[in-house]
This record gives sequence, C-alpha cells and structure tokens, in this order.
Amino acid sequence: MSEQTFHLTVVTPESIFFEGQIRSVTVPGGGGSFGILANHAPIVSTLLPGRLVLTTIEGKKRVLTIGSGFLDALNNEVTLVTETVTSESDIKSS
Repeated sequence: MSEQTFHLTVVTPESIFFEGQIRSVTVPGGGGSFGILANHAPIVSTLLPGRLVLTTIEGKKRVLTIGSGFLDALNNEVTLVTETVTSESDIKSS
C-alpha cells in the first residue's frame, strides 16, 4: 500500500460531504470499478451508483454508498461530484 497521499473532495448538491488527505480510493466508474493512488494520471470519469472505498492516512477503510456522478483527478487533487452519498455507519444506524 502506498504511503503517499492525495486530496479528495466528495461533493453533493447540498454540501461537501468529505474533504481531506487519503491514501487511496476505489470508485464505481462508468466503465467499471477502478482505484486511484497518489500521482495518478489525469482522468475524468462518469460514476455509477455503488460503493466507494477510501483508505485514510491511518490505513483505515471507509465505505460510502454514492449515486451517479463524475470524478476528476489532476495533480493529486481528486474531486468527486455525486447526486447522493451515505456513509456505511449511517446505513448501519438506521
């Protein structure tokens, strides 16, 4: 696992759901699931509804359920725009 980090922002129409440094993220892309690590090549991709898994700088996994949207990655800045997002802990508590 890479020790390098990058900045991720997860945005919905209502708010910024998550913003911070992470080690990796795996997303449900329009062409299939894919992962991003630090220094990833520039990419813009559509996103399908599904599970997003991010790894924090401490190495812990956090699972989010997202709606459709898109992702933009450039120069260790990843912006993910989605219709909806719910964290796994929110799902378990309801």
